[in-house]
Amino acid sequence: MTATEVVEPPAPPARPPAWWWRGLPPAILLVASVVARLPALVNARGVNSDAAVVGLQAMHILRGEWSWFLWGAGYQASFDAAMVAAGFAITGPSALTLMVVPLIGHLVLVGLAYDTVRRAVAPAVGRAGAVLACLPLVFAPQSVTGVALYAPRQVSITAAVLAIWLAARAVPGRWGPLWLAGSGLVAGFAVYLDLFTLQLMPAVGVFALWWALAAPRREWRVGALLLGAAAGVAVIAWSRAQPVADGAKAGLDLARIPGNWTLLTEQCLPYLLGVKNFVQPPGSLEHLRWVAPGWLQVVQWAGALAFAAATVWAAVAVVGRVGPGPVRRLGALGVLGSGASIAGFLLSTMPADLLSARYLAPIIWLAPFTLAPAVHALGARAFGVAVVPFAVAVGLGGWIAFDSYVHGPLPVRDPRGVAVDEAALAGALRAEGVRYAAAQYWLAYRLTFLFDEDPVVVPLDPREDRYRPYRDGFDAAPVVAYVFHPSEPRARPEQVEEQLRNAGTPYRRIEVDGFTVLIARR
Repeated sequence: MTATEVVEPPAPPARPPAWWWRGLPPAILLVASVVARLPALVNARGVNSDAAVVGLQAMHILRGEWSWFLWGAGYQASFDAAMVAAGFAITGPSALTLMVVPLIGHLVLVGLAYDTVRRAVAPAVGRAGAVLACLPLVFAPQSVTGVALYAPRQVSITAAVLAIWLAARAVPGRWGPLWLAGSGLVAGFAVYLDLFTLQLMPAVGVFALWWALAAPRREWRVGALLLGAAAGVAVIAWSRAQPVADGAKAGLDLARIPGNWTLLTEQCLPYLLGVKNFVQPPGSLEHLRWVAPGWLQVVQWAGALAFAAATVWAAVAVVGRVGPGPVRRLGALGVLGSGASIAGFLLSTMPADLLSARYLAPIIWLAPFTLAPAVHALGARAFGVAVVPFAVAVGLGGWIAFDSYVHGPLPVRDPRGVAVDEAALAGALRAEGVRYAAAQYWLAYRLTFLFDEDPVVVPLDPREDRYRPYRDGFDAAPVVAYVFHPSEPRARPEQVEEQLRNAGTPYRRIEVDGFTVLIARR
């Protein structure tokens, strides 16, 4: 060393980013998830009857009435209702709380997905890559947003993603077996919550087993996973042994494949992926195609093709062993889960119309994992260019699906969403001494919840009952009402009027703020 040489001191070790900086990316995702759903939140009283049943059962739980399953749905647990009951215990029964509870479940899902992808891709592409991979959960199609805002189902999907998160934490270390055991148990619990999650379980099982085999002392980890899975299966077996009310029953039918394929390729999958948009005119059951301008169609197709290419790349990465193991495992999870969703759709007896796209929603819920290999291969910047058209197209479709809750780019308050007319109807029925009424299913439980069970409104068709005591009260009531509204054209007053005349039952017909009401004294 010469006298003129200067020895530079060693650079200090890099400090990890502050906690607030680490928390900024997921916070952006969560805030954006709420903003993207503002139209429904400001119109929370537009609750549908399926969600209203959860709210009604929650009210009964607070009164000490318990059931292990959701009213009239033996394939769904009452856990959603219990969570809503906890919310009601704080705020009192309200439509907004009924909506916020599943939304919180969706936000938890987004956080879990982000953390899982971040652990796999951040060493190579940074946290921005994980944020971009989660965009399909934020700007989501109606099939995902509907679950995130209207109970029940969201808690079961969040539980399935929690099982994925637990398995992905099974890195070398003494806690690995515990994470894997928890993954197996939570996966079984997710199936108890909703049998819908069964289609996710093969992919979740392969993912967890792959993690167990990839870690040191694999025998301990595989054993722990199997022990947890056995506990999860025990939960499922116990739940299936409990007495439940009859509900809709799904099945498999090979003869349905041609018709389901047409529905899949012409409507449901393009709708889910943002290639086609549909709107439902007021008072109509038909969904009409909303044709996008030419430039937007280019964006839609670019987004869908980019998503398809990323899915293909995920499969190639898994088969060709391209990329780190954690990234490939996420790709396998997304591809297997998406494939199972499409296969289930083709074989199921349930798909019937455009709204059957909800059976394909696992493709979007698993999208962050499907996209992980593409994020790792392209880097955050190039991947962002590829994924933004998909997020725009799918997000636009989800925004349009809010129908009357939006006016262009802005959310607006709709009369149905604030339920002003329904409040006037409740007052008119109470003034007439009506404590029990009947309406088409999609009006019945919605009105019962908005009316705080005064009066109770049962379905016109007893086969659609979700809670037997309501029907018993209706059958015994000396004065009842039959309620009709143009928003639900599947039931018209003329049919019931003819029945009442044939039975010799006196009645009066009145109009209340758009509702047609037949008041019958028996």
